[in-house]
Amino acid sequence: MTGQVTEQHKQRAQALGWIVNGIAGELVRPPVDGVIVPNPAQELEDLLGRRIDFYLANPTFSEFIGNWKRVWGPFVYLAQPPFNKYATNAIYVAQQGSNYVVGVAGTNPKSLHNWLIEDLYVGALADWAEYAENDPLLYPKISMGTKIGLDNLLRPHPGSSQTIIDFLTNLLNEATQNIEILLTGTSLGGALSPVLALALHEKKSTWDPNNRATLKVVTFAGPTPGNFDFAERYRLRLGNTTTRVWNSLDIVPHAWNRKLLDQIPSLYEPHIPSNPLIQKYVEIGKFLSFGRRYTHLERLTPASPGTVQPIEQTPETSSQQVKLDVQLLESLKSRLATENLSVSDEDIKGFNQFLQQAAYQHMQAYFDFLKFPSELTKLLTDRTQLPPDLQLPQTDQEATESLVSKLLEYSGNPDVDE
Repeated sequence: MTGQVTEQHKQRAQALGWIVNGIAGELVRPPVDGVIVPNPAQELEDLLGRRIDFYLANPTFSEFIGNWKRVWGPFVYLAQPPFNKYATNAIYVAQQGSNYVVGVAGTNPKSLHNWLIEDLYVGALADWAEYAENDPLLYPKISMGTKIGLDNLLRPHPGSSQTIIDFLTNLLNEATQNIEILLTGTSLGGALSPVLALALHEKKSTWDPNNRATLKVVTFAGPTPGNFDFAERYRLRLGNTTTRVWNSLDIVPHAWNRKLLDQIPSLYEPHIPSNPLIQKYVEIGKFLSFGRRYTHLERLTPASPGTVQPIEQTPETSSQQVKLDVQLLESLKSRLATENLSVSDEDIKGFNQFLQQAAYQHMQAYFDFLKFPSELTKLLTDRTQLPPDLQLPQTDQEATESLVSKLLEYSGNPDVDE
């Protein structure tokens, strides 16, 4: 495959792209005595900026990745009510000499907007012509969810009124040498970062009229952002400078291509047999994306071969899992009681095991593939490794219950417009 980069470049992209997820799950500060926080996005940006700076300055990080500094952002976008309790999208830029990395956040696990809109709004397609000149031979389209996420990333930063394109324009005006700009992200960020890269490429004459910047892309664990024609347009313009990293056992890169979706129920067999619940959600995914010809960017890239892993649990995580198991059991039985689908307690248990394995394969497995030192992986994935002044109280149980309820409701009536 053209556009391959070294393992060191992949490690750099993974680490610098991962840390923009640093406020995932953080609740916007609620009103106190009826007084609403004047600028909740600014508060989240301040927290995320300080967390990014902590990682960049941490010796464990810099010894493995090198010395980088934050030079723009982070810009945090909050969706409109009622989806404004958690960060929707985030983006920032880091620099090392003439090299720049644009990190795009993935799905915030507590954000209903991310799940129901940017991840699952795949039944409708948007014309790419909005971002580029019409192509007489191709009809590139992206999912409506991808378009919404892309438009959010292109918005002006409320504090500075500056967009990412404004930043790059000023950067090139002041640069004394050619530069390289690497765009990267994981999961939803793995879909949005290449789409953002193509949007920047299409508008390059406006921010880089002298063609002094080289765009590169490294994506991790991304779903398909658009149709076959979009994948072809991308290949013709940025295919030679793009590297796609995906795990054969990660369910997210199996969306939304129909043949790949069909593989999901049996991914972890014989360790975790398929069951009616897994098949049900796959059928919903196929229904949502039917006829849209979703095709991966750099679709010929082989997957890294995954291995089913035993899920180790501490007493604390075991207790939390029991609570979630009970919650899922009752919610699923209530939801499915109105449908012609019978599931047993064993099916629920297998479904939970499937989700736990899927979570490992979607996150931890990539650090394992890229041979991250265990202490760095722990630093990046364990929020308790942050200093006390960068930690916030965990108040996410209600959000978790709400998210499960909404996703179950959506599975019964997959219409994001209501």
